[in-house]
Parts: sequence; C-alpha cells; structure tokens
Amino acid sequence: MGKNIMTYQKRLNLIDECLRRFDHPMNIKEIQEYCNQRLNRKFTDRTYRYDLEKIEMENEISYRVTVINGFQCFTYADESFSINNNAVVNQVDLCNFRKIKEALGDFLGLGLESSLTTMTDEINKFLGYDEQQRPIISFEKVVLESHGKIKPHDLLEPLLKAIIQHQTMDIKYEVPGRGKREWTVFPQFLKQYNQRWYLIATRHRDEVEGKLYNLALDRIRKMEANQHIPYKECGIDFSDFFEDVVGVTKPDGAEPIEVKLRIDRGEYPYIESKPIHTSQKIDSEHKEDKDYVYVSLTVYDNFELRSKILSYGSKVTVMEPKSLRDKLVHDLKKSLENYQD
Repeated sequence: MGKNIMTYQKRLNLIDECLRRFDHPMNIKEIQEYCNQRLNRKFTDRTYRYDLEKIEMENEISYRVTVINGFQCFTYADESFSINNNAVVNQVDLCNFRKIKEALGDFLGLGLESSLTTMTDEINKFLGYDEQQRPIISFEKVVLESHGKIKPHDLLEPLLKAIIQHQTMDIKYEVPGRGKREWTVFPQFLKQYNQRWYLIATRHRDEVEGKLYNLALDRIRKMEANQHIPYKECGIDFSDFFEDVVGVTKPDGAEPIEVKLRIDRGEYPYIESKPIHTSQKIDSEHKEDKDYVYVSLTVYDNFELRSKILSYGSKVTVMEPKSLRDKLVHDLKKSLENYQD
C-alpha cells in the first residue's frame, strides 16, 4: 500500500516536471517514456492520460496543447503553476489525513507494524493528532485464518519487502487436494479479495515462462529467501492489470466478455450501490421493464465471477453469453442433486 502511494506521487511529480518544460513540450509517449525510465516501471499510456485528467480536474487548471510533428504536446497554460505550489493544507485536507491515518492504523496487527508505524507517526506530527481523540472512521476487520505454524498476516511484510527489493523466495505451498508443493517464486504483487490476501508470483523454471500464479497466503506453510537464484520481474503494470477481473483470477489466453444480467427490480438498489464490477451499466433497451433491471458488464469469465453471480440466488439471472449461462445451469443442477434423496 505505502509503495503504491509513493510511486503514484513520484509519477505525478515527474508528470508535473514534464508539463513545465515550456521550451520543449512533450507528447504522451514522451511523457510515458521519460517517467517510466525514471521510475524503472512500465505504466501504460492510458495510465498517464488518466493522470493528466486527474491533475487538470483536481487543480482546476487547463493545458496548452501544441501540435509538433503531428503529436499533441502538453504544458500548463499557466506557466507559474505547479502541483507542488499548494503548500497550504485546508480543513478538508486535515480531515482526509486523519482518515488515512486511521486506515493505516487498521493495518497494524497484520504484520506491517515496522513499515506503517513510521508513516502514521509522521502523519500524527503533521496533524498534531491527539491519540485520545474519539475514532472518526471504522473499517471492516480482516480475519486471516491459519492452518499451519505460519500466520498469513505474518507473511505480508516480508512479501512486500521481497517485491520491493526484488528478492527470490522459496515457499512450501499446500495445493487443495494435491498436498504440499515446494516452489521457487518471484513475488510480483499482493492483492486482497473477499477478506483474503493473495501473492501474485511467477515461478522459477516454469513450463510456461512468465505465467502468473495466485497464491493464497493462508496456504503458504513455509517461506524463506533464496539468495542463489536471480529475481525476474514480469514487467506487468498491475495498476490496471485486474481492471476487467472480478477477484484475482485472469484466465490465460482469454479475453473479457460482455455479460448481460437480469436483476429483480427490488434487488437492484443494493447491486447498484455495490456493483458486481466497475464496468456495470444499465442496458437501456429494457429500461421500461417494471419487474427487472437489465445490466451489462465487461469482465473475464472466472470462478470468482460465477460465485459472485450465484451468491444472489434467484435475484440475478445471466442472459448472455450462453457459454456462461450454461456453466451456471450446470453448477445449479449439481447443487440441486445434493439436496435430492
């Protein structure tokens, strides 16, 4: 979490630097190449376009667009502007800082104390925060079960460090139904879904080089650093890698599909406020239907998506595609058989 925030802020500062090059305006591709080289990362041009929009909207500024060699090049319209000019923190900012501090505090106890305590202390100093103040925000507690000697939350900090420091790791992992396996892995990313933490990693000497694995932390039985095998970075920009995914599983070689759902109108307000996926939108063709609301979403077909849809029971029905509908019909028939004598 802290690494992502710091990388994001560094990226904004580098973009700010590019936008202040009034003698040599830069296009999106040049901004992308310059920033990625400085950050030693591979963010997409879409990420940088989003950053430019965010800077423009949040600071209520505009850009001067110059066409050079057929490419749109950007600088600030106001040459005196910089995102670092706003040193004055207002009361809204203070409130937001307090919320951030409380959010960080909620992670304490998940094995991240040494990484986060310094951060929260600095925020406390900045705010003049009184630890005796009443809480102002609450987060759902994440309960991580342990079935072995290692507790899952004890792995978070060493795995974060392994990703940051490019450290190869040896792990003993329990594969459901297949016993324990010993792998040498290159940790790439940590992701939480449905109150469970996953390590996204590639494996040493894998049959498919660069193949990503989702390893649930509560199934890791043993872990230690491997000092002999050089670390391999997969080169994936995880800031948008899971954009079309419900959960953590992105099927190899597949493409996102358009899923059309029919939702009971009485259930829809809940699903509207807590969407199945961020791409969820109402299908205008059926807006006059009094009993149902029809929505579409663009996602990968995976186990998490099917489980999510089935969790709504009879309130949500897949209309398209037929392939997904058939899979759910098969699962429902198998479930029904379990209740038949």
